[in-house]
Amino acid sequence: MPRVKVKLFAIYYEAAGTRELEVDLPEGATVLDLAKLLEEKFPKLRGELVEDGRISEEARVLINGRNIEWLEKEKTKLHDGDVVAFFPPAAGG
Repeated sequence: MPRVKVKLFAIYYEAAGTRELEVDLPEGATVLDLAKLLEEKFPKLRGELVEDGRISEEARVLINGRNIEWLEKEKTKLHDGDVVAFFPPAAGG
């Protein structure tokens, strides 16, 4: 059973009330499975990470420092020891 470290930033951290946690996942779990699990565990995150059965276009997700856009997107499989970071959209001006 893979155990991954999850890091949450900005509004995701505020919604979850924690910056970092470890999660046990079933073998073969994907980053989308993890996002759904986080939304279940932290109700204030609902609709922030998953949208229409996919990772929200607003969310930026890195696995071990690599953007999932350059991997297999939400279908990227997670492995024991992976570090998954969720970043909300950045605002500036």
